[in-house]
Amino acid sequence: MKKVLLGILFAVLIWTLILFLCMVFGSDGLSLFFETPPEGGDLTVRFDPEGIIRVSDIKPSEDGRETEIRFSALQRGVTETAVFWDGLPEDSFYAGEIVMTMHSLPFGIITDSITWNFTGWEYLVVCLTGCFLTVSAILYAASLREKKTRCFSYRSIRLFGLAIFFFVLSFLRVQYLFSFLNGKNAGTVWSLLVGLIASAQTFMRWTAYVIGAFAAVMAVSNLFLLAHEGFRPANMLGIAAAILIIGGAYLGVRLSYSHYTFSMRNVLCNVYAGWFVYFECLLTATVIRAFEAGRHQPAFDKDYVIILGCRIRPDGSLYPLIRGRVERALAFADAQAAATGKRAVLVPSGGQGSDEPLSESEAMAAYLLEKGIPQDEILKENRSQTTKENLTFSKDLIARQNQNARVAFSTSSYHVCRGGILAEEMGWNIDGMGSHTKWYFWPNAFLREFVGLLSESRYQQLTAAVVIAVISAALTVVI
Repeated sequence: MKKVLLGILFAVLIWTLILFLCMVFGSDGLSLFFETPPEGGDLTVRFDPEGIIRVSDIKPSEDGRETEIRFSALQRGVTETAVFWDGLPEDSFYAGEIVMTMHSLPFGIITDSITWNFTGWEYLVVCLTGCFLTVSAILYAASLREKKTRCFSYRSIRLFGLAIFFFVLSFLRVQYLFSFLNGKNAGTVWSLLVGLIASAQTFMRWTAYVIGAFAAVMAVSNLFLLAHEGFRPANMLGIAAAILIIGGAYLGVRLSYSHYTFSMRNVLCNVYAGWFVYFECLLTATVIRAFEAGRHQPAFDKDYVIILGCRIRPDGSLYPLIRGRVERALAFADAQAAATGKRAVLVPSGGQGSDEPLSESEAMAAYLLEKGIPQDEILKENRSQTTKENLTFSKDLIARQNQNARVAFSTSSYHVCRGGILAEEMGWNIDGMGSHTKWYFWPNAFLREFVGLLSESRYQQLTAAVVIAVISAALTVVI
């Protein structure tokens, strides 16, 4: 993680240096644009005191609606600058005089107090977009390295979520980037900051309906889950979460269109929008990584394959869900033997539930024997009651035979990410593979991993939420 932070810091410094060089060498002064009154006379610019900043060029636009005034620095200092048109009627719609404070800084850099522009400020948009994209690329590369080192981990999801977040920030700058590249008069630093903070609201409105649709699918999937798997509190989790998500999306949309007092409305809405976008990016990363985990294919070098158990029928036969896990492990063992000649030992893992006639391990072993697997290629673990115990007790059994064994586990596709993360938390970096399962299992799995991600990194997430709130509120108040 230190390397990632150093990489981000280096990227920020590089883009800051690029911006500084563009300000000093890429611009011949500060250009400000003023709307030209149609009934105005000659333009006059007055400095108090003089000798700090001068007007180097005055250029009306082709249509006569705007006038560009270019300022150059003479020496360091502060001056009051007044811009006015001679002969402007008293009842004119246009201001008779525009007064602003201008600062002349080292390296010939000039700033003004109205637009917050500075010499070469238009390069800020390009550099800000580039910085966000660079940080996103660094975080994404780090997430891939983490995924390669540890097949399944919350850290990889966390880094990927942050990469998506910074990519979204850069994406929201694209509109401003193109407008500024087309002309210096496209905006100001003030408008850039307004757009930066308001873009979170825009993105929230764009995606609130997508998140709402995801929540609706989650609720429907839970109804199917209840119909097929029976009532259990865990099977109601998706419905409860769907209500919260839809409520949160609805609140976000209402806040962005509501009419509170200006300051309260914007502070509240911008903070909420920042949180909404951030956690939406984490949820997206969780969904993508969970899908990838379900499709993961381990290398053909395994000594053991653990089969994670789940409920069996009252007669001791296998339900389709657990049978799919066994078939997936068996197919992998056969494919590895065909490719390398190496036969993996299968480890059916699962104890006996209160409503089960025998242990899940015994039921899976019986099925394997029926499929022609020799007894010496089956190692039963029949004490576990949870996924974590499946892995813990199986690890102990395998260690007694081979301390350096290469191990994989087989489970339902939606459960691969969960199993891999539990193994990683045990300090056991093992591969996983998933069997095909019904669609209605997936939304609950996404939610479980997302909640697990937030819980595992709760202090980091709380810190991120505070930082986003402070930056959003500060920008809103300043602007």
